[in-house]
Amino acid sequence: MRIRILFLILLAASGLTAQNAMTLQQAIAYAQSNNQEIKLANLNVMDADGQILERRAFGIPQLRADIGYTRYLELPVSVLPADFFIDPNTGQPDPNAERAIRFGVKNNLTGTLALNTMIFDPSYFVGLKAVRGYRDYTAQELGSVQRKVKFQVIEAFLPILLVDENLANLDKNIANLQTLRNETKALFDEGFVELLDVDRLDLSIATLQTDRDNIANQRQTILNGLKMVIGYPMTKSLDVTGNLREMLTAPNATDLTGKVDYESWPDYRVALQGKNLAGLNVKLAKYGYLPSLYGFANLQRSFQGDNAKDGIWANASWAGFSLKAPLFDGLLTKGKIQRAEVTEQNTSVQITMLEQQINMSVQNARDQYSSAIEKLQNQEKNLAMAERIYETTRTKYKEGVGSSLEINQSEQALFVAQRQHVQAQYDVVRAIQSLENALGK
Repeated sequence: MRIRILFLILLAASGLTAQNAMTLQQAIAYAQSNNQEIKLANLNVMDADGQILERRAFGIPQLRADIGYTRYLELPVSVLPADFFIDPNTGQPDPNAERAIRFGVKNNLTGTLALNTMIFDPSYFVGLKAVRGYRDYTAQELGSVQRKVKFQVIEAFLPILLVDENLANLDKNIANLQTLRNETKALFDEGFVELLDVDRLDLSIATLQTDRDNIANQRQTILNGLKMVIGYPMTKSLDVTGNLREMLTAPNATDLTGKVDYESWPDYRVALQGKNLAGLNVKLAKYGYLPSLYGFANLQRSFQGDNAKDGIWANASWAGFSLKAPLFDGLLTKGKIQRAEVTEQNTSVQITMLEQQINMSVQNARDQYSSAIEKLQNQEKNLAMAERIYETTRTKYKEGVGSSLEINQSEQALFVAQRQHVQAQYDVVRAIQSLENALGK
């Protein structure tokens, strides 16, 4: 029974560990849901949706109900002019007449139903189109941020794979040296080699172990950087899976030589949408010269009285329209038009600059890939040669025809070739990702 419980605990623990190990694609997917920049970009899209509703409401008839109640604790006094009261006996104003008169009743209750609607306003439709365009703009920005975060994840993920490759080589080299050290120690015990040979191998093993410890410590720091990018809690454990070799997928011929498609870049689509908004802003500014017409209708019912029994109910209704026609605004509209046209021209210049930057990025990425793949091919040859030399030197050493100095030199050359080969793989993978980034993928 205890064995079964222990097995279940170990199984659950291994399941948790597996869940916390991410591939590159899983890390990218996690970042798309948890990265803070993407969350802010999503909020901007939601805000744009609210602006569409807000702008659309201006063109829909507005119906409002108002209720007002007034209780006069003391009725207001009105003072009448002296000649208002005429003495019937003399035909002259009565100086003794009471001139301070109180009009009204103590209770006033009024209910009004007001309808207001836009009849004609040219800026409304342009403004509605503009906020819809802004919504598209924020959506394009969201795509741009998602793409940027994707490559941030790649930039944070690849160094971990580089470290893991180096750690794997170090572990293999330490194991090989440990085996060779044990064999050399046995030869020393039999008097065939010097103690110096054993000491050299011990020093090599200690050096490699120190290197391994340093790299292992760096790995956690790099892993924390990945957590930050993808929005993963720092206090939770995380690991990665994968290797550089499986990511060495050559780009297709179109990526290396084809024509650049600017609109595949989310940033470029953002710029185009910005130019579209700038054009709408020019049109909106020009509509400032046109009049606008609004209509209204009101229905009112009121109650007045000192109490509920002897009060009077009365109805009232009225309707009309309001026409606003700009005549002279001190050249305010002209200034707005001029600034809007400058902004539109500015967006055109920015688009041209962006095209130049994209062209440069693509060309640099293509050159970088060609250089990296050539370097990898050379390092593969160097590694194969270093492995052959090491194996030959080791065989000679075991047969007693080689020296420990020779094997020490060959092993150092092998370690350098291994590191350079792993670095070359890393450079190619980064070049592939940089090319995809430059092409707007």
